[in-house]
Amino acid sequence: MPKAQNPFSRAESKAGGVARFPTSRLGDAELVEAAARGDSEAVSVVWQRYSGLVRGVLRGALGVDHAIEDLVQDVFVGFLKGARNVTDGSALRGYLTGVAVRTAALELRRRKVRRWVTLTPTGVLPDEPAPPGDAEGREALRALYRVLDGPGTRRRLAFVLRHVQGLDMAAVVDALGISESTLRRELARARAQIARAGRREPALRRYLARFEEGLS
Repeated sequence: MPKAQNPFSRAESKAGGVARFPTSRLGDAELVEAAARGDSEAVSVVWQRYSGLVRGVLRGALGVDHAIEDLVQDVFVGFLKGARNVTDGSALRGYLTGVAVRTAALELRRRKVRRWVTLTPTGVLPDEPAPPGDAEGREALRALYRVLDGPGTRRRLAFVLRHVQGLDMAAVVDALGISESTLRRELARARAQIARAGRREPALRRYLARFEEGLS
């Protein structure tokens, strides 16, 4: 499925025909200030700069999924509405990561409700897009999602943010709103669960050795 086009792009703004400093070269704090003033070009640059990160967090939490692009846009619509409340614009990356985490957690809870009311057997709606072309890697990710689906949203997201998205410990702690000690416990439990599952998940077994150093 092709990535969604930037829904926030607008024609470039000019004042009196004088070219202004390129918005794309602004720092995050300046972009947040401009977005809070209603500058649509600033919002477009935020999309260009961070939509890949947001998409990666959501995909890591939900897997290959029909809803990803809609959820990416939901995150940025939320940013657009709440830009005035972002107190530290320089921490925009962490802010958007946190919004993406909460969006993913909400979607996972919605799917549990769908399962409870038997709307679908898995909570996933039909018409999923064609998966990416790396069949071996895709199957390994599917196996990872199966393994991490049971422990609960927090452990799954902790593992995904730390070891799939590569965020540092402080960023994951901030995104999930937990202590570092709690994060370390969740990561250790996730790693132990994945190691156990590797014995019965052939697709995971091939990747465990490759990731072993990064998981330590």
